[in-house]
Amino acid sequence: MKVLIIPEDPTLDRFILKPVVEQIFLRLGKSPWIEVLSNPRLRGVTQALDSSFLARIAASRPMFDLFLVLIDRDGDTRRSALANQREAEHEGRLFVCLAIEEVEVWMLAIHRRDLDLSWSQVRSEIHPKERIAEPFLAEKVAKLNRGAAAAWAMRGLGKHWKGVLRCCPELKELQERIAEWLNGR
Repeated sequence: MKVLIIPEDPTLDRFILKPVVEQIFLRLGKSPWIEVLSNPRLRGVTQALDSSFLARIAASRPMFDLFLVLIDRDGDTRRSALANQREAEHEGRLFVCLAIEEVEVWMLAIHRRDLDLSWSQVRSEIHPKERIAEPFLAEKVAKLNRGAAAAWAMRGLGKHWKGVLRCCPELKELQERIAEWLNGR
């Protein structure tokens, strides 16, 4: 089985998204080949949710069984309707998961006890990457570049997975949807 993650920008998001998807499948007793789309390099949510773009990606990569569009919601609740529409266009092969509000929150969920904010404050922040994640990483691993810092922060994911799912219900829902998809294969 092969899974392709489609991020809005793979540069740093890949350090968060790949471990998350690996953990989902590990918990479901599977170990597929997981790749993060880096070519073509996306530039934002608009491109990641573009119907013709997704159709081209799916058509040019028939070896992949499942496509996961994992992007930031960025406070835009209208993205849910567009996400549902894209899934319908690729029924059974593509799932969209909108991180509330950014994928960096999934990383922060691992370290929620080390933050100086309540979890509800983290979840309600529209710009958690800039206002919470980047300062947190700068304090904890100042000598690492941003990618290495994100990779460092994801190390405890397996140990804290149940707590991450409690804190980030969109991930719990994605895991349930993938489990259902696996059972239907």
